[in-house]
Amino acid sequence: MKKIIGRKTVAMVVSLILIFTVGFGRMSLAQENAEKEVCPKPYIKLLKPQLAKVGQQIAIRGHRFGDKQDDGEVIFSPGISGNVIGWTNSRITVEVPAGAKTGPVAVQTKCAESNTHILNIEADSGGEKK
Repeated sequence: MKKIIGRKTVAMVVSLILIFTVGFGRMSLAQENAEKEVCPKPYIKLLKPQLAKVGQQIAIRGHRFGDKQDDGEVIFSPGISGNVIGWTNSRITVEVPAGAKTGPVAVQTKCAESNTHILNIEADSGGEKK
């Protein structure tokens, strides 16, 4: 009878150790996930218009940009920052900078860089229309 009680005691102790280990492990994972969600990656849903000239304003719509302009910047191809006119968590209005080329546009925040969307840059004709 004594051996059976001893085995049950050992089994209970092992079970308690597993419960605590798994329980605290899950809490640790939950804390890591919570930290990642505090500073999520921004997401561009669309650019409007998709064809623009240098100096023209475009709107970037999406998610998780941050509430203030200080939270990030807009990067045009080939790695040039645009002049931000307005910035909210879901919409940015920015001026297409001189030197911008047709290519990807991204939003860089303190957290991460967003996905990209292609902006087509309309070439300046360099003269007046006839």
